[in-house]
Amino acid sequence: MNFTIEGIEKLTEEQKKLMFEVNALHTSCVGSDYKEGMQIVKAWVNDKDIVCVRLLNGDWYHYTTAYKWY
Repeated sequence: MNFTIEGIEKLTEEQKKLMFEVNALHTSCVGSDYKEGMQIVKAWVNDKDIVCVRLLNGDWYHYTTAYKWY
């Protein structure tokens, strides 16, 4: 399935690259039954300049430049 990512147009190219790279790493760490819900459906940058994402499964995370998520 392909989804439009709400808010992606507000991210810089560098932020988009980070978001997709961290999401790929994040997705690789979860079980196969959970992978389908890892699709990014919304993205924004918070007041601390951290990329945030909401996933198809409803969870949301901060994706940091250290390639960590919380």
